[in-house]
Amino acid sequence: MTQLQKEAIWTSKWRCPSNIALVKYWGKRDFQKPMNQSLSFVLQNSFTETSVDLYLGGDQKVEFYFEGLPSTFNERIENYLAQVAIRMHWIEKYNFRIHSRNSFPHSAGIASSASSFGALALCLAELHFAISGKAPDTPKLWRKASELARLGSGSACRSIYPGFSIWGNAQLFESCSDDYAIPLYEGISPLFYSLRDAILIVDPGIKEVSSSRGHSLMNEHIYQPSRIAQAHQNINELYLALLTGNKENFIAVVESEALSLHALMMTSNPSYLLLKPNTLELISRIRKFREMAQIPVCFTLDAGPNIHLLYFKKNEPEVKAFIESELLGFCENQHWIDDCIGKGPERILNIGDINQKDNHLNLKP
Repeated sequence: MTQLQKEAIWTSKWRCPSNIALVKYWGKRDFQKPMNQSLSFVLQNSFTETSVDLYLGGDQKVEFYFEGLPSTFNERIENYLAQVAIRMHWIEKYNFRIHSRNSFPHSAGIASSASSFGALALCLAELHFAISGKAPDTPKLWRKASELARLGSGSACRSIYPGFSIWGNAQLFESCSDDYAIPLYEGISPLFYSLRDAILIVDPGIKEVSSSRGHSLMNEHIYQPSRIAQAHQNINELYLALLTGNKENFIAVVESEALSLHALMMTSNPSYLLLKPNTLELISRIRKFREMAQIPVCFTLDAGPNIHLLYFKKNEPEVKAFIESELLGFCENQHWIDDCIGKGPERILNIGDINQKDNHLNLKP
């Protein structure tokens, strides 16, 4: 990569969390639009930090560094910026230097593309408003970032907001869109803001079938219509559980969604299986613990073998003792990640960078 030597004209830096879907997004249509609705919450400790510096002139359009080193994702970032430039023409006028790092290891069962494209989209959205001379309020900034994030990774659009969010046209919410996610704030029981997520690493290896390939297999899937109807129903049931604090219904929907996701993989053409023997053993032990201890815990999975063990802050001592005594033996090198529901993205301030009191609105060259 050719080094850009001149001082940056514009700079933005954001931290964006990953998210875990409770109602799963599986299958795409058009360009990066969901086949069905999804509902998720962001994590607190699993995030990506990204900085974007803009330069004029030079012969290198994009320099992308991951954790300090030139990255093989440079071409993917260039393709992403080309898509974004269709909506924001100023991108074509600048060269980019982008630095990114994750707080979590690769292939840990955490959606790194969601946090990565979320952080990059937040930088681009902030730069867009600043270069345009507009002062957005926070909802406008978030919506723009959510729309931009979707262009890079569908699930990334749900990482932009604190707490819970929903993506895709849904019967319950007139403001829902396939273009961006919306936050869910009003009426959520305080109980669910105490959610914790123990990520149990069964296998940190690269998946045999990528999520992109899995999404494409839904196009001709025999159960596609049934899956879309199921997602509608589960969105409604899960949202009602979140409003009423109904832990039992929450658990039922979350576990059904996790298993339905993997059932779709196993019944696609060609079929494939991402669950491992230790995944199934962990599921069995989690369910047995819930029944015997009468403690409301449940599991969910992304498109991989690693388990997200969800529980409530009130039960943290008992659940962590359970993890250490019964579950770690089924994790790769006894590895797990302790996380919880998060507060959403955060702009990273540099000293003298901008007015900290108005940190979304005062970016200056």
